[in-house]
Amino acid sequence: MSQILLLVEQKENRRLLLEWLAVYYEVLLPNSTENIDDFLSLNQSFDLAIIDGQALKIHWQWIAAKKQAEHPVCLPFLLITSRSDVKMATQFIWQTIDDLIIAPVEKIELQARVEILLRSRQLSLTLKLSHDQLDLALQTAQELNEMKTSLLYMIAHDVRNPLNFILGTTQVLTKYKSTLTDEKTQEMLDKTQAAVKSIDRLLDDVLLLGRSESGKIAFCSIPLDLAKFCNELVAEFQSGLKLKPQTDPVTLIFVNHSESAMVCLDASLLRRILGNLLSNAIKYSAPNTQVFFELKVTEIEVIFSVKDAGIGIPLADQERLFDSFYRAANVGIIPGTGLGLSIVKKCVDLHGGEIVLSSEEGVGSTFTVTLPIAKIEEEQVLPAMP
Repeated sequence: MSQILLLVEQKENRRLLLEWLAVYYEVLLPNSTENIDDFLSLNQSFDLAIIDGQALKIHWQWIAAKKQAEHPVCLPFLLITSRSDVKMATQFIWQTIDDLIIAPVEKIELQARVEILLRSRQLSLTLKLSHDQLDLALQTAQELNEMKTSLLYMIAHDVRNPLNFILGTTQVLTKYKSTLTDEKTQEMLDKTQAAVKSIDRLLDDVLLLGRSESGKIAFCSIPLDLAKFCNELVAEFQSGLKLKPQTDPVTLIFVNHSESAMVCLDASLLRRILGNLLSNAIKYSAPNTQVFFELKVTEIEVIFSVKDAGIGIPLADQERLFDSFYRAANVGIIPGTGLGLSIVKKCVDLHGGEIVLSSEEGVGSTFTVTLPIAKIEEEQVLPAMP
C-alpha cells in the first residue's frame, strides 16, 4: 500500500483529506507542521507528500533536501493552495513541488492527481532498478572479460615454461644423444614427461572449470580402495619431487590411519581434490620442509588432511581463496593460475562434503577435506581376476 505524508495546517482540510485518502492509502500524519524539530523527526519513508502553502514556506529547504536524497527516484510533492497564494508560493514551487491543486479541492480531481504522481514514482523506481541491474550486468561482464584475459595470460605463461623445457630437452637429446649416458638420457626423458603432465593437468583444470560453470560436471561414484588410491597418488608426487633440484628438497609424508577402506567416491574428482591440495602444499613450501598427507576413515565419512610449513595464507585473503583466479597477496613470483582451490571446492561440493582451512602467514596451512561415504558391502566387491 502506498504511503502518503499529509502536511496540511488547516484542520478541516486535513480532516477531509485524511478521510478521503485513508480508504486507499496509508496516511502518515504528524501532530503539527509548525515545530521544525517534530517535523524533521519524521524519518519514515513515504511515496507522496501532500503539503499546503504554510508548510511549504517553512520547510521548503527540508523538502528540497529530501527530494535530493531520493534522486534519481522521483519523490513527488503535491501542493494544495488557494489561487491568491499561488503567486506568493512561486519562489518555492520550482525547487520543490511536482504538481499543485487549487482549493477548494474536489475529491475526484485529488484522486486523479495522486494516482498520476504515484505512478510517476513507481515508474522512476522501476527505472532505477533496471538501471542498477544494467550496471551490475555491465560490471559482471567487465569482470568476466578481465578474468578471461587474466586466464589466457596465466595459461600462456604456465604452458610456455614446460614447452620451452620440452623444446630444449629434445634439442639436447637430438644433438648430444650419442654422448649422453643412459642414466642422463632417462633423467631428461622423465623430466620431459613431467612437463607434459603439467600441461595436461592445466588444460584439464580449464576444461573442468568450463564444465562446472555450465553445470555439466558428471558425478560417478564407484568402489575405491582408498589406501591403494592414496599410495599411488603419493608415489606419483614423490617421483616428481625426485626430479626437482636437490638444493630445494620438500619431503612428502603419507600417514594412513586406515589400512584398508573400500568406499564409494568419484575417483576422478577425488584425484583433482587431493592432487591440487598436494601440488599447492609442495609448491608453496619452504626448502627442507615436510608436507604431511593424512587419511582417516570412519563409519560415515572419510577425512583427508594436507599440512605444510609453507608461506601460509594471509587472513584477509582466506575468505576469497576458493574463488576462481584468486591468488593470495603473498604468492610473489610463484607461478599459478588461481584455479586449483576453486576446482577443489567444486569437487568437494559435488560429493556433498566440506573443506576447512587453517592457516597462518609465514607458518603454514592445513586443508581438511571431509567427504560422506557409503561403505561397500563385501558381496559387492568383484573378485580379483586370476
